[in-house]
Amino acid sequence: MFKAEVGVVSRHACQVQGVWVAPERRGEGLAAAGMAEVVRACLQRVAPVVSLYVNIYNRPALATYDRVGFSRVGTFATVLF
Repeated sequence: MFKAEVGVVSRHACQVQGVWVAPERRGEGLAAAGMAEVVRACLQRVAPVVSLYVNIYNRPALATYDRVGFSRVGTFATVLF
């Protein structure tokens, strides 16, 4: 089971958040496939830019996002809204 939410939406960009794969299904490639589809749908239906935030210690997530085509554009000490 894969889950992702799209939030912080504007006509310029959106942010993917709350990405999760059921523990018993991790390591099967669901995250990369799911994220690729989320990005495709967002670019087609929501905004021309898709972003996300991930903690530096979350190595599996970083590897997944790299496989999907994300690249680091900044580093934040905290998230402010």
